[in-house]
Amino acid sequence: MEGRTGDDSDLVHRLQRGDPRAFEEFVIAYQHRVFGVALRMLGNRAEAEEIAQETFLRAHRALANFRGDAKLSTWLYAIASRLCLNRLASSDRRRPREGEETLLRLASDDAGAAARLERSELEQALAAAIEALPEERRMVVVLRDVQGLSYEEIAATLGLEPGTVRSRLHRARMDLKAKLERFL
Repeated sequence: MEGRTGDDSDLVHRLQRGDPRAFEEFVIAYQHRVFGVALRMLGNRAEAEEIAQETFLRAHRALANFRGDAKLSTWLYAIASRLCLNRLASSDRRRPREGEETLLRLASDDAGAAARLERSELEQALAAAIEALPEERRMVVVLRDVQGLSYEEIAATLGLEPGTVRSRLHRARMDLKAKLERFL
């Protein structure tokens, strides 16, 4: 059931009836993708976990109001996106220590350390480049290039026109290309 993308109408109906098994299925189906969006947006695992939990709590509270105008996944991404943007705007955000995860990963095993270091440098550069994007561009990149949503789904999630999504995505990709040129 992980990564469910098909017709969720039966699941929605069961969720709205208060079926506890349906909510468990809902979380299992979408938890990794919601966490992935939050992690890419925030760049911090602990914050991403908090946002993912809060996303499902809010979704649970609002399920009765879900009308099905958008796909269930799109509605869920919209909740996660708003929570991430609110967190990014908050002044009390804790910043992770640079490179801490990479150092722990490298210290655990010396075999292939050079290859892992190179891959890690690229991953860090990409994460930093995505994090440095303006929020509206970052969200579009994460939803399109990381999560694989269509332009229409992104537009519905963020309340934008598809043309605006395309424009922001193009600008974001140009920014990323410029920042990552040494790796290309």
